[in-house]
Amino acid sequence: MKRLISIILAVLFGVTFFAGCSQNKQTSNLKFKEIKTEELKNNLENKDYVIVDTRINDAYNGWKLDGVKRGGHIKGATDFAANWIDVDVANKDSKLLEIAKNKGITPDKNVVLYDANGKDALKVAEFLSKNGYNKIYIYDVKKWAEDESLPMVSYKNYHMLVPAVWVKDLIDGKNPETYSGGPVKIFEVSWGEESKDYNNGHIPGAVHINTDEVEEGPMWNRLSDDRLEKFALNNGITADTTVVLYGTDSMAAFRVAAILKYMGVKDIRVLNGGLSAWVREGYQLETKKNLKTPVQSFGAKVPVNKDYIIDLEEAKEILNDKQGSCLVDIRSWEEYIGKTSGYDYIKGKGRPQGAVWGHAGTDPNNLQDFRNIDNTMRNADEILAFWKEWGITPDKRLSFYCGTGWRAAEVLWYADVMGLENISLYDGGWNEWSNTKGLPIEVGEPKR
Repeated sequence: MKRLISIILAVLFGVTFFAGCSQNKQTSNLKFKEIKTEELKNNLENKDYVIVDTRINDAYNGWKLDGVKRGGHIKGATDFAANWIDVDVANKDSKLLEIAKNKGITPDKNVVLYDANGKDALKVAEFLSKNGYNKIYIYDVKKWAEDESLPMVSYKNYHMLVPAVWVKDLIDGKNPETYSGGPVKIFEVSWGEESKDYNNGHIPGAVHINTDEVEEGPMWNRLSDDRLEKFALNNGITADTTVVLYGTDSMAAFRVAAILKYMGVKDIRVLNGGLSAWVREGYQLETKKNLKTPVQSFGAKVPVNKDYIIDLEEAKEILNDKQGSCLVDIRSWEEYIGKTSGYDYIKGKGRPQGAVWGHAGTDPNNLQDFRNIDNTMRNADEILAFWKEWGITPDKRLSFYCGTGWRAAEVLWYADVMGLENISLYDGGWNEWSNTKGLPIEVGEPKR
């Protein structure tokens, strides 16, 4: 009898528990009103509304994820991805609220949160609600994407930054969006012949690239064209190989990506957000060392895209063209104005005379101004806005530089993703400029 009573109580508890969970979920959903497509359309230009894409950054950029008919974001929408709420950083809530404020997502606005999976918008809604937002609306972007007359925006070259699911589909033998078939190589990129990052766990099938394979000191410029071709052959890379690059920190991957594009590889992809994007999706890692598999021919004469990376003389030309060109400094403000060189092996401080500040981060190892809190690419509207303040506009010839090419290569790639055309990397950067006698240098805040 005691056993029977225990069973009955357990069943009743279970029913009550799950009913309570269901009720809580329903109550949670009822807290936020769903906005209709027509109402959203009528308020796109309304300053009292802010439209927010809560999906992962790749969907905002242009990828067709979660069954949407068209990729990209609703025209005029900003981004606040639900996965940012899970990022492990100090003072996370205050940082997220500051990000929201900077994007115009404030409690006085009607905040429309949209997704395509029925989860992301609700997650962001709950976060905002607990922080004093009470005019929140939910929307399913699949409805918008189905109507071709409604405006959506995708970055011209969004395919150059890929989501983790794209890489997983590639590994599983599928044909993901924008992949046209052919040989595939996946590389983890970091410094050192033996990489701790690689050995701790890498994407299945990935091979390690040591950045010393593409550059050397003391200037840390790219290797000569013939040596770069040997690097490609040793790694099994041809002009027709689909190359996927990533790292624990992606900066090194972007450095190699820019060099491969300069060489002439037609299809180069960088994993948006690096290894953490792969881990976030719950995909497996492996620790076995995958060996390089050389090939005999690159299939093109290196360099195919010669103007993608420029050298000192071209940098001088850009500085002399004050109206139609910009040499863009991708270093911290302290480096730009000459308070620090940023490097223990670079003595000179300041900038090439006439170079304009393009933003970067707090130090040579960071690019916070160009990255979201999850290290994915910051949205183009925000990048173009702070560039415009310095006269850096898409109609000009832009060449990006930093200390030795890593930070600038990442920003060059983002500019390429955005669709900017007359762009390049000044490879020598501040290291070369400051160590070349007779070149004009400025320090201090510029007069604008």
